[in-house]
Amino acid sequence: MDPSTGSQEHETQFGRLDTFSDAIFAVAMTLLVFSFPLSDLPLNLGQAQIQQLVLSLAPQFETFVISFVVVGAFWTSHHNIFDHLIRYDRLLVWINFIFLLCIVFIPFPTALVVRYDYPISTAFYAASISVAGLVLALLWQYASYHHRLIDRALSPRYANSTAIRTFITPLVFLLSIPVAYVSPQLAKYMWISSFVIEWAIMRQRG
Repeated sequence: MDPSTGSQEHETQFGRLDTFSDAIFAVAMTLLVFSFPLSDLPLNLGQAQIQQLVLSLAPQFETFVISFVVVGAFWTSHHNIFDHLIRYDRLLVWINFIFLLCIVFIPFPTALVVRYDYPISTAFYAASISVAGLVLALLWQYASYHHRLIDRALSPRYANSTAIRTFITPLVFLLSIPVAYVSPQLAKYMWISSFVIEWAIMRQRG
Protein backbone atom coordinates (compact mmCIF):
# COMPACT_ATOMS: atom_id res chain seq x y z
CA MET A 1 0.00 0.00 0.00
CA ASP A 2 1.18 3.49 -0.82
CA PRO A 3 2.09 5.23 2.49
CA SER A 4 0.34 8.41 1.39
CA THR A 5 -2.83 6.41 0.70
CA GLY A 6 -2.66 4.83 4.16
CA SER A 7 -2.19 8.26 5.73
CA GLN A 8 -5.15 9.67 3.85
CA GLU A 9 -7.31 6.72 4.90
CA HIS A 10 -6.27 7.23 8.55
CA GLU A 11 -7.10 10.95 8.38
CA THR A 12 -10.49 10.13 6.85
CA GLN A 13 -11.31 7.64 9.62
CA PHE A 14 -10.10 10.08 12.29
CA GLY A 15 -12.23 12.82 10.72
CA ARG A 16 -15.28 10.56 10.81
CA LEU A 17 -14.75 9.93 14.53
CA ASP A 18 -14.41 13.65 15.23
CA THR A 19 -17.42 14.55 13.06
CA PHE A 20 -19.55 11.84 14.69
CA SER A 21 -18.65 13.23 18.13
CA ASP A 22 -19.59 16.77 17.05
CA ALA A 23 -22.94 15.50 15.80
CA ILE A 24 -23.70 13.88 19.17
CA PHE A 25 -22.90 17.13 20.95
CA ALA A 26 -25.17 19.06 18.58
CA VAL A 27 -28.06 16.64 19.20
CA ALA A 28 -27.59 16.73 22.98
CA MET A 29 -27.50 20.54 23.08
CA THR A 30 -30.63 20.73 20.93
CA LEU A 31 -32.53 18.23 23.08
CA LEU A 32 -31.94 20.37 26.18
CA VAL A 33 -34.70 22.77 25.13
CA PHE A 34 -37.24 19.93 25.33
CA SER A 35 -36.69 19.73 29.07
CA PHE A 36 -39.38 22.41 29.54
CA PRO A 37 -42.78 20.78 30.20
CA LEU A 38 -44.79 22.87 27.72
CA SER A 39 -46.65 19.89 26.28
CA ASP A 40 -48.67 19.59 29.51
CA LEU A 41 -50.04 23.12 29.29
CA PRO A 42 -53.62 23.91 28.24
CA LEU A 43 -54.08 25.54 24.83
CA ASN A 44 -56.30 28.41 25.98
CA LEU A 45 -53.88 30.36 28.16
CA GLY A 46 -54.37 34.11 28.28
CA GLN A 47 -51.64 36.72 28.02
CA ALA A 48 -51.47 37.25 31.79
CA GLN A 49 -51.21 33.51 32.36
CA ILE A 50 -48.41 33.17 29.81
CA GLN A 51 -46.54 36.03 31.47
CA GLN A 52 -46.91 34.33 34.84
CA LEU A 53 -45.73 31.06 33.31
CA VAL A 54 -42.58 32.64 31.88
CA LEU A 55 -41.78 34.27 35.24
CA SER A 56 -42.33 30.98 37.07
CA LEU A 57 -39.91 29.22 34.71
CA ALA A 58 -36.99 31.51 35.63
CA PRO A 59 -35.28 28.90 37.87
CA GLN A 60 -35.74 26.29 35.15
CA PHE A 61 -34.10 28.59 32.61
CA GLU A 62 -31.11 28.75 34.96
CA THR A 63 -30.78 24.96 34.88
CA PHE A 64 -31.15 24.95 31.10
CA VAL A 65 -28.40 27.56 30.68
CA ILE A 66 -26.08 25.70 33.06
CA SER A 67 -26.60 22.47 31.12
CA PHE A 68 -25.98 24.22 27.82
CA VAL A 69 -22.76 25.75 29.13
CA VAL A 70 -21.66 22.42 30.66
CA VAL A 71 -22.16 20.57 27.37
CA GLY A 72 -20.43 23.43 25.54
CA ALA A 73 -17.49 23.24 27.95
CA PHE A 74 -17.29 19.47 27.44
CA TRP A 75 -17.32 20.01 23.67
CA THR A 76 -14.49 22.56 23.95
CA SER A 77 -12.38 20.21 26.09
CA HIS A 78 -13.15 17.27 23.81
CA HIS A 79 -12.10 19.31 20.78
CA ASN A 80 -8.92 20.38 22.54
CA ILE A 81 -8.06 16.75 23.26
CA PHE A 82 -8.73 15.63 19.69
CA ASP A 83 -6.63 18.51 18.34
CA HIS A 84 -3.63 16.97 20.09
CA LEU A 85 -4.21 13.37 19.03
CA ILE A 86 -1.92 12.17 16.23
CA ARG A 87 -3.32 8.64 16.22
CA TYR A 88 -6.02 6.57 17.89
CA ASP A 89 -6.72 2.96 18.78
CA ARG A 90 -9.74 0.79 19.47
CA LEU A 91 -9.76 1.47 23.21
CA LEU A 92 -9.75 5.23 22.68
CA VAL A 93 -12.73 4.85 20.36
CA TRP A 94 -14.66 2.95 23.02
CA ILE A 95 -13.78 5.43 25.77
CA ASN A 96 -15.00 8.16 23.42
CA PHE A 97 -18.25 6.24 22.84
CA ILE A 98 -18.83 5.97 26.60
CA PHE A 99 -18.21 9.71 26.95
CA LEU A 100 -20.70 10.45 24.15
CA LEU A 101 -23.21 8.16 25.89
CA CYS A 102 -22.87 10.38 28.98
CA ILE A 103 -23.31 13.52 26.86
CA VAL A 104 -26.46 12.35 25.11
CA PHE A 105 -27.87 11.37 28.54
CA ILE A 106 -27.53 14.91 29.99
CA PRO A 107 -30.93 16.17 28.70
CA PHE A 108 -32.65 13.60 30.95
CA PRO A 109 -31.28 14.81 34.34
CA THR A 110 -31.74 18.36 33.06
CA ALA A 111 -35.45 17.70 32.45
CA LEU A 112 -35.64 16.05 35.87
CA VAL A 113 -34.32 19.17 37.63
CA VAL A 114 -36.49 21.47 35.50
CA ARG A 115 -39.68 19.57 36.34
CA TYR A 116 -38.87 18.43 39.88
CA ASP A 117 -36.58 20.82 41.73
CA TYR A 118 -35.86 18.46 44.63
CA PRO A 119 -32.54 17.67 46.31
CA ILE A 120 -32.52 14.15 44.85
CA SER A 121 -33.01 15.55 41.32
CA THR A 122 -30.17 18.03 41.80
CA ALA A 123 -27.89 15.34 43.23
CA PHE A 124 -28.70 12.98 40.35
CA TYR A 125 -27.92 15.76 37.86
CA ALA A 126 -24.59 16.50 39.56
CA ALA A 127 -23.71 12.78 39.55
CA SER A 128 -24.50 12.52 35.82
CA ILE A 129 -22.23 15.46 34.99
CA SER A 130 -19.51 14.07 37.26
CA VAL A 131 -19.52 10.73 35.43
CA ALA A 132 -19.30 12.47 32.06
CA GLY A 133 -16.40 14.61 33.24
CA LEU A 134 -14.52 11.66 34.72
CA VAL A 135 -14.83 9.71 31.46
CA LEU A 136 -13.48 12.72 29.55
CA ALA A 137 -10.59 12.93 32.02
CA LEU A 138 -9.96 9.22 31.46
CA LEU A 139 -9.91 9.84 27.71
CA TRP A 140 -7.11 12.39 28.08
CA GLN A 141 -5.21 10.31 30.64
CA TYR A 142 -5.26 7.32 28.32
CA ALA A 143 -4.20 9.33 25.27
CA SER A 144 -1.47 11.33 27.02
CA TYR A 145 0.08 8.62 29.21
CA HIS A 146 3.70 8.39 28.07
CA HIS A 147 2.52 10.27 24.94
CA ARG A 148 0.67 7.14 23.87
CA LEU A 149 -1.54 8.88 21.27
CA ILE A 150 -0.27 12.46 21.30
CA ASP A 151 2.72 14.22 19.81
CA ARG A 152 5.89 13.70 21.86
CA ALA A 153 6.71 17.35 21.27
CA LEU A 154 3.80 18.33 23.52
CA SER A 155 5.27 19.52 26.80
CA PRO A 156 4.51 17.60 30.03
CA ARG A 157 3.46 20.90 31.60
CA TYR A 158 0.76 21.41 28.98
CA ALA A 159 -0.38 17.79 29.29
CA ASN A 160 -0.64 18.11 33.08
CA SER A 161 -2.48 21.42 32.80
CA THR A 162 -5.01 19.83 30.46
CA ALA A 163 -5.41 16.92 32.86
CA ILE A 164 -6.14 19.31 35.73
CA ARG A 165 -8.71 21.15 33.63
CA THR A 166 -10.54 17.95 32.75
CA PHE A 167 -10.81 17.03 36.44
CA ILE A 168 -12.19 20.39 37.63
CA THR A 169 -15.78 20.00 36.41
CA PRO A 170 -16.35 16.43 37.65
CA LEU A 171 -14.71 17.24 40.98
CA VAL A 172 -16.87 20.33 41.61
CA PHE A 173 -20.06 18.53 40.59
CA LEU A 174 -19.10 15.54 42.73
CA LEU A 175 -18.56 17.77 45.77
CA SER A 176 -21.93 19.44 45.13
CA ILE A 177 -23.87 16.17 45.58
CA PRO A 178 -24.02 16.28 49.42
CA VAL A 179 -24.54 20.06 49.23
CA ALA A 180 -27.63 19.47 47.06
CA TYR A 181 -29.38 17.75 49.97
CA VAL A 182 -28.84 20.86 52.10
CA SER A 183 -29.49 23.51 49.44
CA PRO A 184 -30.09 22.72 45.75
CA GLN A 185 -29.53 26.38 44.89
CA LEU A 186 -26.13 26.42 46.61
CA ALA A 187 -25.17 23.32 44.65
CA LYS A 188 -25.99 25.18 41.42
CA TYR A 189 -23.74 28.07 42.51
CA MET A 190 -20.96 25.53 42.98
CA TRP A 191 -21.49 24.32 39.40
CA ILE A 192 -21.04 27.85 38.10
CA SER A 193 -17.79 28.13 40.06
CA SER A 194 -16.30 25.29 37.99
CA PHE A 195 -16.46 27.49 34.88
CA VAL A 196 -14.70 30.32 36.71
CA ILE A 197 -11.93 27.99 37.90
CA GLU A 198 -11.41 26.59 34.39
CA TRP A 199 -11.29 30.10 32.95
CA ALA A 200 -8.68 31.12 35.55
CA ILE A 201 -6.51 28.11 34.68
CA MET A 202 -6.76 28.88 30.97
CA ARG A 203 -5.71 32.49 31.64
CA GLN A 204 -2.78 31.32 33.75
CA ARG A 205 -1.69 28.89 31.06
CA GLY A 206 -1.83 31.74 28.56
